[in-house]
Amino acid sequence: MRKKSLLLLAALMLLVIGCKQGGNSPQITETNESEDSLDYSMEFGTISDIDQWLRVDPADLKSEQTKRLADAYNAFVVLNSLITDFDLQMRFGLDPNDVIEPMEKIDVTKVKDPEVVAKLKAYKKEMIYLLTVNPDDVDMSVHNPWKASGDLYNYLSKKYYVSTFGKFDADKYLEEYDICSSVPEWKELMEKRIDGNEVESLKRKFENAKDFDARCIYAIELAHAYEADIDAWDEDDSQNPAIPIMEELMKEKQYSLYLNELWLIWRTLYQHTNGASKDSEILNGLYNDYRNICACTILSYIEEHPQDIKAVNEFLVIACKKNILRYGEFEYGNQNALEYYSLFSEFFQHPEEKE
Repeated sequence: MRKKSLLLLAALMLLVIGCKQGGNSPQITETNESEDSLDYSMEFGTISDIDQWLRVDPADLKSEQTKRLADAYNAFVVLNSLITDFDLQMRFGLDPNDVIEPMEKIDVTKVKDPEVVAKLKAYKKEMIYLLTVNPDDVDMSVHNPWKASGDLYNYLSKKYYVSTFGKFDADKYLEEYDICSSVPEWKELMEKRIDGNEVESLKRKFENAKDFDARCIYAIELAHAYEADIDAWDEDDSQNPAIPIMEELMKEKQYSLYLNELWLIWRTLYQHTNGASKDSEILNGLYNDYRNICACTILSYIEEHPQDIKAVNEFLVIACKKNILRYGEFEYGNQNALEYYSLFSEFFQHPEEKE
């Protein structure tokens, strides 16, 4: 049954990929979590009133570099939370006041840069205003939540672009990313992702790995291998068996260049089994808790290695990643479908592309 559902989702995604929509994509999320670390009682709810700020003591940030990075992270928290809650209201027709109240609670002054704070205040004011008016009564070319979030995203992306922290060669970075000295066979492992018989071999490699980079890479490859070989799952597995492995790695709080990819694959797989429809529970609160863990780990490493521009880039990438949304380019479900399509592209390639 699971194999059939996977093929059905693949067919749906292939039907829609390439049908790009004009304008800024709507973006949304919901979840109410308990206060106990990562122990969750999942419900639909707003996230603007949940503490998602970067969990570092400002007094521990000794350099201007790490202070700016913390500002970047927290600015994107404001951006993502407000558009997420707006779309929650739009999808489920909530009383606008039930969304406005959480939005009003988000404290944009957690960000210290005055210019950025002014932008965040204006964005917050606009999003709250849009919940109080009939869309038919305003000029949507001026007052539009997707435009507001898109404009702010573009501003923050330029404000905190990696090159503002140091010299960064994107081509060299991409060329070197897949080369890990502790996993010299990584390229060969990636080429075998579709084979469907790599689980046991990768489990042994993971268990024997001493280097943290290697453990992250083998966990990533295990995630791919389990998706390719459903028969390798235990009967009581309701999720990809690599999910808890990746969670434990993130909770170890060790730095790796591959933490961002690990988190992103974990998030995609978690949501993949939690629901693909626009009305599914989308656990952005949980996903952002693990994002926070990874970001704090990376920032701590940067504090000790300020010249590592690759680490700076990884921090910014994980900070600015949008929440999983209900609306966007993929019309027939939530936007995790596109994430899954991108991260597990081996399942959607034409035969000639695999050669």
